[in-house]
Amino acid sequence: MALRGFNLTESSNPALKHRELFAPISGAETASINGVINKTAFLTVLAVIGGIGGVWIAKTIAMTQGVLIGWSLGTAIVTIGLYFAAIRNPMRAVALAPIYALIQGAFLGVITMLIDRWLASSGYVVAGGVALQAFVITLAILVSMLTLYYFRILQATPMFTRVVSTLVLGIFIAYAVSFVLWIFGIYVPFISVFTTPESGSGAWIGLGINVFVLLVASLMLIVDFGMIEKSVKAGSPKRIEWFLGFTLLVTLAWIYYEAVQLSARVAILAGGRD
Repeated sequence: MALRGFNLTESSNPALKHRELFAPISGAETASINGVINKTAFLTVLAVIGGIGGVWIAKTIAMTQGVLIGWSLGTAIVTIGLYFAAIRNPMRAVALAPIYALIQGAFLGVITMLIDRWLASSGYVVAGGVALQAFVITLAILVSMLTLYYFRILQATPMFTRVVSTLVLGIFIAYAVSFVLWIFGIYVPFISVFTTPESGSGAWIGLGINVFVLLVASLMLIVDFGMIEKSVKAGSPKRIEWFLGFTLLVTLAWIYYEAVQLSARVAILAGGRD
């Protein structure tokens, strides 16, 4: 069954499988673009608060490097769990999205601080700091993708969505495998800035992988924009705005994370030291 020409089952994106939740309800208030923007903005503010709070807690209790890594891994696992819980039942996003935003913000704040400290201890200098550079990159990507989507240069066609979603799944599997191997003391090179050589061809390979993943994450915004537009045009219920804002925040958080690593890799390759 298609919703006014939008068949939610055409995509391999799990977020698009719940077609009954996107179906219009007679007499009920429907979702709007402004509503999604407001929800996304609210969740973004919560993520920023979570990031500031996470860094403050880490500095206040003087966490050791090992504890900080454990904190980062713990918050990452929790956010993954919240993501799949929301995907399984999008209506839970009303409650889960704010929690996700706070915890994801804490994760990103601490991981940014870890990378900053690691760069500083190695003598590398990042102009303006990793956080600022990553924020600028994220904002630039958001504006660029929104412009490309607005002018229909890139569209979330069923084929486009399937290809991007498949790439996202592959990247997620690679991350998951590297994490499991890390638990057993096996470090997969290039996936993280921490496991990439600081010079030579290995550093460039790591940068190339980072840029590719960042490109895929950026293209995921097109899928998100398409889902938002089609849901609004289909007259989906107002409550779905939380889920749409949630999926958009997930992509933006991913882009920021990759941008943090990109900034660190570029600083290392540029050889900027104190």
